[in-house]
Amino acid sequence: MTRTIIILTALLLITGAGSFCFASAEELDTDAVDAYIESEMRISRIPGLALGIIQDGQIAYLQGYGSADSEREVTPETSFIIGSLSKSFTAASAMQLVEAGKLELDKPVINYLPWFTMAGEHDADEITVRHLLVQTSGIPNLAGVTSLAKGSTKSLEEEVRGLSKTSLEHRPGEAYIYSNANYLILGLVIEKVTGQDYSEYVRSNIFEPLEMENSYLSKQEGEAGGMASGHVRWFGATRESDVQYLDNSLAAGFIISSAEDMCRYLLMYLNQGRYGGVEVLSEESIEAMYQPGTATDEGGGYAMGLLKRIENETMIMNHDGATQGFNAAMAFAPEEQWGVVVFTNTSGQIEIPAGAITMGVAEFLMGNEPEGSSRVPFFIYLALLIIIMVLLVLVIRSILILPRKWGKKIRTHRPRGIPSLTRKVILPLLLELLVPFLLLYYIPAGAGFSVWQLLALFHPDLVYGIILLSLLMLVKALWRGFLAVKILSAPEQA
Repeated sequence: MTRTIIILTALLLITGAGSFCFASAEELDTDAVDAYIESEMRISRIPGLALGIIQDGQIAYLQGYGSADSEREVTPETSFIIGSLSKSFTAASAMQLVEAGKLELDKPVINYLPWFTMAGEHDADEITVRHLLVQTSGIPNLAGVTSLAKGSTKSLEEEVRGLSKTSLEHRPGEAYIYSNANYLILGLVIEKVTGQDYSEYVRSNIFEPLEMENSYLSKQEGEAGGMASGHVRWFGATRESDVQYLDNSLAAGFIISSAEDMCRYLLMYLNQGRYGGVEVLSEESIEAMYQPGTATDEGGGYAMGLLKRIENETMIMNHDGATQGFNAAMAFAPEEQWGVVVFTNTSGQIEIPAGAITMGVAEFLMGNEPEGSSRVPFFIYLALLIIIMVLLVLVIRSILILPRKWGKKIRTHRPRGIPSLTRKVILPLLLELLVPFLLLYYIPAGAGFSVWQLLALFHPDLVYGIILLSLLMLVKALWRGFLAVKILSAPEQA
């Protein structure tokens, strides 16, 4: 009898321990979820996807779909670059340091980085740690884009010191402007106050207590741990690629994690900062992280590394992220105790499906049927690709027939006087020069960074097509000018 009681007790303990990791999925139709995910993957041409679902405060479903690379299938343990989801790790680290008395939210950044300065009429000395966390520092969006476009290999401190030439768009605290630069500065502040590399701090204070064993802080670690391969789209199809990874931008967008690990991370938020009996953050810190710097009329806005939205009176915290070859998103409802994580190993700037898929899965948890993602983004990409290809063919054809058609017309009907010369020769030539001027000079100069270099990371086929089109238009203009000089300088035939 005693032995039977011991066995039954052990079984109950095992069952209880198992339910801590995986909730009963009776209310979740996983077949419907699978069908929805597979449909979205077909629509958006996604090679591989990892999904994690939390229901009633417990992990309810983990699943991998498609391929991680040419040899492996995606599993819940497969790691992906999570992009701007990394910002919430930086915010959580900052709040830990606030609890430890090493940081104060409303102290200026110069208290921690005495040399920190920026250009322009607004005073960078007014920027506080809180301003950085909620993206109200006034630092422009483009300040955090340049390093991505150029693939910067500078150190984190060199990147932050380089901001001294950038002007603030607003006085600190006045307006919300999303900028990776805010989180690069925070990453450096964390290093200065702890005396540790950002990666060392996050590993010791977040990854380890949350048992995130398939999460990494360098590309080398990720690849050794079986990270999925990123995919870039070429002519509608995705191709496995060696994607960009910036070690100096970990704090803003290059942490690597798995769906299973990120579910543990979300459980920490849903449990008021605790996980498995360990307090990672205090309940007060968690609440502070949910407060937007500038609230919308609906009560949402950008909080600390998290976006707050109100849907049907439910508070949902979410964020998504995109780096070359990867797109990730997460959403969780603290009051409803559910959460969703979606990782994909492809990404663009036109079609970035992870966020929409995440909210689609969330509809299941809220008792609704997801509407399904729109095909419009992918069709926009295809339409742009087709238009560029057609224009390339037309321009090449026009270059080849220019001597025969336009040249013959000029010989037959030579321009007489300035108005006629302008209409027949100068104006067509200037219009042809306008295209390369706009695309190769004016747009990059106006953006203030290597815009085509950045977009080529995500849409190389479109960008190379645009550049080739510009060069061909330049060739056509020069060809037209050469023909005009040759024809008009020749003696007029009787």
